Amino acid sequence: MKKYKYLLCILSFLTLLGLIQINNYEKLNEFNHNFVLETMKEETEKIEEISNTYQEEITSLQQEYNNQDVVGTLEILNTDYKVPIVQGTDNSYYLKHLPNKEYSIMGSIFLDYRVNINNSKKLLIYGHNDRRIEMPFAILENYYDESYLNNHKYVEIKTKEKVRKYEIFSIFIETSDYSYMKVNFENDNYLNHLNMLKNKSMFPMDPELTSDSNILLLQTCSTHKDYLQYKKKYLVLAFKEINYI
Repeated sequence: MKKYKYLLCILSFLTLLGLIQINNYEKLNEFNHNFVLETMKEETEKIEEISNTYQEEITSLQQEYNNQDVVGTLEILNTDYKVPIVQGTDNSYYLKHLPNKEYSIMGSIFLDYRVNINNSKKLLIYGHNDRRIEMPFAILENYYDESYLNNHKYVEIKTKEKVRKYEIFSIFIETSDYSYMKVNFENDNYLNHLNMLKNKSMFPMDPELTSDSNILLLQTCSTHKDYLQYKKKYLVLAFKEINYI
């Protein structure tokens, strides 16, 4: 009888302990659930706050230049270089027009009309350079120096919707093959295209490329002394997107 009472006490204790554990488990689950919800809420608020900042910045530039063609900004990180990006209905107009649409041989930094700055897998941005006068994309020729390149690997594109951050994976000068300007691809051609760009590089670089990689190309005229004999010679910097907000 005593053994029975003893076993009954043990069973009652274990049952009570189990109920306590279940209750604690439910409270823990509730805590975790609330924590996740609160964290998600905070992150959403941060993203919305950042997004609002971007919208205000680009809207301000559109008002400053009185031009809705201003679609974003280009910034070379670790420098003070930050310029508006415009996009027209062709790739000719902004070769000889400033962001305020005033005629000028200086032109603008402009996005290829065939792509979408927020969503396209491949962006192409153009700007002038000249060995006689300072032009909008003269800074790109600093990348002939490998030390400079290693200290300025990253660029950012800001739009009203997001920031797209890129890391350089290739730099080359092109004189005849303009296939790097292609924007439409089928099947495995895209990855082949990316590898072609990387294989052209003057310097070896680390970023790995896949068929899912988003890229950015910056193009300008080259004044490199080794290419002076060529009538057309374009400096191309290729970047891989590494994250976006």
